[in-house]
Amino acid sequence: MKIKLTLAGAMIAAIWISGCSGKKEQKNGPDTLAVNVFNLSADSLSTSDRIVYNGTLEAEKTIDLSFQVSGTILSFPVLTGDYVKKGQLVGVIVETVYRNQYNAQLAQAKLAEENYTRINDVFKKGSAAEIKMLEAKSNYEQATAAARATYQNIAHTHLYAPVSGYIGEKKAEAGAVANPGQPVLQLLDTRSVKVLVAVPESEINRYKAGTPATVKIDALGNQPLQGKVSEVGVLALSGSANYNLKISLANNDMKLRPGMLCKVVFNKTTATAASSNDVKEVIVPVQSVQVDEKGASFLYVMSADHKAVRKNVTTGQLYSNGIAIRSGLAGNEQVITSGYQKLADQTPVIVNK
Repeated sequence: MKIKLTLAGAMIAAIWISGCSGKKEQKNGPDTLAVNVFNLSADSLSTSDRIVYNGTLEAEKTIDLSFQVSGTILSFPVLTGDYVKKGQLVGVIVETVYRNQYNAQLAQAKLAEENYTRINDVFKKGSAAEIKMLEAKSNYEQATAAARATYQNIAHTHLYAPVSGYIGEKKAEAGAVANPGQPVLQLLDTRSVKVLVAVPESEINRYKAGTPATVKIDALGNQPLQGKVSEVGVLALSGSANYNLKISLANNDMKLRPGMLCKVVFNKTTATAASSNDVKEVIVPVQSVQVDEKGASFLYVMSADHKAVRKNVTTGQLYSNGIAIRSGLAGNEQVITSGYQKLADQTPVIVNK
């Protein structure tokens, strides 16, 4: 009987200890979530006083070079990407046919010259009619002109750079047949360059020719360059509601090359059609803003004690670098940009490293 009581007591004690242990392992409150944040005060592009676009450099002029005569291409003494100076030889076609034609025309011109000289001497002695002398003179002049014209064909078998610049593309290879006017080389005039920017239709009317802009090029260490709008597109790009904007940049040291990626920054106050109200806005990543079941916009910011705090906000215009918040933020918050799907007000959070 004592043995049974002892076993029963042991079982009760084990159950009680297990229950106590389970209570100690139970967690109180929500789990801490890891999130990414967007620091409004630290990010110089967060205020809508500055509007940022992505851009691409292109040459000021793109010139398609072609031969003026037909023939088999003999060689291209330049390579794609080479820098060439004005007047430099960039292409040659075989001149044999034109050289033979010129030699034949030159022989005819010499024969006509000799005939004219002989008849003119006879005419001066009064032994030949004037008409004979004039015919001989005309034949000589025509043959000479024909020889000169044929020689121009020989000159045109050599292709020279009309301006200094970079060889952008070779559109034919040695051995191919070139036809008059058919582009064989692309020459990029990069003494100045243009930044090509695609601007949404809702923003294109902000700008006009002469609007100043700051350009930062990744390949040059984001060193700011100052430029001005040179062209404002009037036709939408194919398949989109964007318009081209072109900004001119000087390229004195020739470090700017077509195809380089860059950021174009406009001061909103210099935009000609900027909003007339004085409401202070901040730009936040689009993905950080949510809409509740009542249609109200809100986002989460991280508090000083590392908790997610819900902020009801009023959104404004959509820009290429985010969406404007017209009210609800002071402009110095840390906006949560990831993990917000699992958040609720006052959820503990930590920043991803």
